[in-house]
Amino acid sequence: MVTVDFQYGTLVLAGPETELAPVQSWCSYDERVAGWRAEAMAYGPIILALRAAGVPCEDRAKAFRPLELRLEDTRTARDYQAEALDAWERTLRRGVVVLPTGAGKSLVARLAILRVQRPTLVVVPTLDLVEQWVRQLHAGFGVEVGVLGGGERSVGDLTVATYDSALLTMEFHGNRFGLLVVDECHHLPGPTTQHLARMCIAPFRLGLTATPERDDGAEALLRGLIGPICYRREIDELEGDVL
Repeated sequence: MVTVDFQYGTLVLAGPETELAPVQSWCSYDERVAGWRAEAMAYGPIILALRAAGVPCEDRAKAFRPLELRLEDTRTARDYQAEALDAWERTLRRGVVVLPTGAGKSLVARLAILRVQRPTLVVVPTLDLVEQWVRQLHAGFGVEVGVLGGGERSVGDLTVATYDSALLTMEFHGNRFGLLVVDECHHLPGPTTQHLARMCIAPFRLGLTATPERDDGAEALLRGLIGPICYRREIDELEGDVL
């Protein structure tokens, strides 16, 4: 039997070495716990690898459950928004959607939340965007929305956080979300900021941005942190169909 625990933004695995063999590529041995430690973001691949190998596993890391959310927003997704969501599904619900400003990326996120039906953390770069996302999620799903940032520290089934607050609290809350949505995700590959994604176990991840490229070329890290660019449309490709 392999056990998987969440500890301070990492995973700790214990069990016979023969049973741990399928997942050791994600792990390094930690003498302090006499066990194997992995980045929290490796949770999904580790659990899937153990299952595929037929290894019994006690998952003590995950602290979330399925939800029963209903989307009260009656707007119909535009064709490109539906295409973006389908493309994200094809990359196993891990990926980056690139759409121009004003193209309704937040609606794509709400539809993704509806599909996944797991507690979700939305990470944004500013407090103004926190307020905007809280309003949209509350109006869209009719539930109270948790906030991490601006002096607030509440976690709900849907939670919005600034990058800084997520980074500071992920070691405590990183196992409470099944979906991680990163708005303006071109900021995520920063040397410090990227650790908020590394300390979160969320197996499903969605990045949103209009401009994934960075001057330092670190956008290449997005594939590991969130997933590949699964859908991209430029403003001139939408032919006036922008919201």
